[in-house]
Amino acid sequence: MSCEPVREDWKRVLKLTSPEDAAKKLLEILEIKPKIEEINVIDCLGRVLAEDIIAQQDIPPYDCACFEGYAIRSEDTINASKSSPAKLKVIGKVFPDTKEIPKVERGQAVFLVTGAPMPSGADALIKVEETKLEDGHILVFRKVEKLENVAVKGEDVKVGSPILRAGHVIRPTDIGMLMGLGYSKIKVYAKPKVAIISVGKELYLKSLEQKEPPPNNYAYVIKGLVEEVGGVADVLGILPDDVEIVKKAISDALERYDVILTMGSCSIGVNDAVPDAINGLGKPGVIVHGLTLSPGKPAGFGVVMGKPVIMLPGHIVSAVAAFYALCLPLLAAMTRRSVGNVLPSIYAKLEESEESWSGYRFLRANVRDVDGEFIAKPMHGGANVMMTLIKANYFTILPPRTEVKKGEKIKLRALSLLDTLLQ
Repeated sequence: MSCEPVREDWKRVLKLTSPEDAAKKLLEILEIKPKIEEINVIDCLGRVLAEDIIAQQDIPPYDCACFEGYAIRSEDTINASKSSPAKLKVIGKVFPDTKEIPKVERGQAVFLVTGAPMPSGADALIKVEETKLEDGHILVFRKVEKLENVAVKGEDVKVGSPILRAGHVIRPTDIGMLMGLGYSKIKVYAKPKVAIISVGKELYLKSLEQKEPPPNNYAYVIKGLVEEVGGVADVLGILPDDVEIVKKAISDALERYDVILTMGSCSIGVNDAVPDAINGLGKPGVIVHGLTLSPGKPAGFGVVMGKPVIMLPGHIVSAVAAFYALCLPLLAAMTRRSVGNVLPSIYAKLEESEESWSGYRFLRANVRDVDGEFIAKPMHGGANVMMTLIKANYFTILPPRTEVKKGEKIKLRALSLLDTLLQ
């Protein structure tokens, strides 16, 4: 495998596109039609619904006991008191699976466990601890109101009611409701399958030394981001700066994955093989190469066989910035969500001023809660200073020529879902 320069003519230039326009072009050319799959309800936590959920039954399905107690006729207790309790004959017991349920007549009571159906004739339930059992009768020491301690049929959910809408992200409580409604399977948007391919002479040579841990740590940052925002990713290894080798790897990955992410070898240097590899796989090839984003300038994307190939820079901060600019809106669209529904945002006051910049800026910030107000401290550093990402928990992409003064509030988005838990 050769790591020699891939071409003699390396006078390629970046044709810069704004992050907004690049993301728009990406989504427009792909005409995304999210895939739908049916999965077990018990496995759907965190998945995005692809159908509306309409109640097909009432919850509860019948009038039932809220507590363990006795089903009675409320009118039998109108004059009940501590000095003159109502005395009611216990004529049976009812459990949720009891087939034959006795009817409650005047002066009678039936023992019910929680969730058991109310017998006909009864219109209230008194808790066990509020009664005294004596010779097959219970003593009731107060007036019991009609429907007291009774969950009425359809009280929680009525048949035909909309419960959850397509696009909703399933939470633990939603799973309980779905199971309660009798659903065993539901339709969700399939998680986009993403391949991550690292390219670069330095990484490739290090990988040949078989060091542990492997030198491909940045790829696992991107893998984590992909999976946190709704995809599933595989790191396919490290390749040399060789057009044919990269081309073959992308071609093979396109057969098994929905999205290909490359890392490194995408700028305008003599060894930058990825753009040529993409163009060598057929039209339309590379569509955007270069963003007016700092860091993140060498990023771009192409389309091969109708699938996106996103070029991320090799430097980690540049790669993360480009991920948020291009991959985040793509993966959100592939599961029918907006970016705002994937990573939440807040408004925070800047702790120090930010000067105007000619292009877009990937601004990282450490946001903390100070006496009930969010304060953001900007994190400055170059394209490969990973500690700025470690110390930061929120970010924004500032438009060109934007000056933000100290104390001014700006909108920031979480770098990670885990960063919504402010320290």
